[in-house]
Amino acid sequence: MLRPILMSIALLGLTNAASTALSAQSRDKPPAVIMEGDGTNTFVLITGMVGGVAGFAQLDSLLLARGYRVLRIDPYELSLDSMDVSFAAMARRVDAAMARYGVRKARIVAHSHGAGVALRLAASYPDRVEAMYLLDSGALPCNGGPTLSASLRFVPLITRFPGGRGLVRDRFVDGLKRSSGRSEWLTPERQQTYTTPVLNDIDRVVAMAFRLARSAEPESLVVVVGRVHAPTMVIVGAAPHEADMGRQEIEALAPLGALVHITRLPAVGHFPHEEAPNDLLPLLIAPLPPPAVRLAHADDGQR
Repeated sequence: MLRPILMSIALLGLTNAASTALSAQSRDKPPAVIMEGDGTNTFVLITGMVGGVAGFAQLDSLLLARGYRVLRIDPYELSLDSMDVSFAAMARRVDAAMARYGVRKARIVAHSHGAGVALRLAASYPDRVEAMYLLDSGALPCNGGPTLSASLRFVPLITRFPGGRGLVRDRFVDGLKRSSGRSEWLTPERQQTYTTPVLNDIDRVVAMAFRLARSAEPESLVVVVGRVHAPTMVIVGAAPHEADMGRQEIEALAPLGALVHITRLPAVGHFPHEEAPNDLLPLLIAPLPPPAVRLAHADDGQR
């Protein structure tokens, strides 16, 4: 999700220039890990590339109100300056955060690229995972992607020119809207939640984007999926939207067989936890089926 947004705002580098003094920027650093609640059952919310732990605030509140303990983890913030930004490396960092709080057998809710982290967590640290819920994402082969345009390197400079920060912010928000099935959730406050941390740390974010584009996994996706034994629900945003998950992401989960359940949320796009948290909640807190029954496909998952 972050990569397409960064690629689009990079176009600003081709059309904007200024010779005035650079503007100062705030350096408020968002947290990478937040633990709340004291319930006996724990949900671990793993973020994607954008939104950070604040992006799960609505879902966090709903879970806390029902007596759950909630651990929110942003593996991208944890890895912001790391050379190894593979899913496998991020899963190790998530495992360490869970170990710090003594979390075992948690229900893992992962959004977008966070699903790639969750899948490696379930494969390599099965004792941490009771079940997985993948939000508008499936089995991703790697954290990398298409080669990024060199013009992306100019984005940090653009944000320092008068008016440049606003231009980049507007392009970012436009990308969030195009990836949503409904846009009411993108209030001015939520727009700030998503854009301000990125803009405040744009140099490091862009540098990480290039590392992500070059990242490689130590194991193939087939090997990783073969080691997953946790019930897995893929929750698809059914409304047309950018950053849409691909059919291959579902097909790669086929070896899990009856462990996989696929469901769709109508009129929802790439952000189910933001666009429809009250519709998402019942799916997450429903009793898990016994091991002998496990989960079955609700539909064929084709898009």
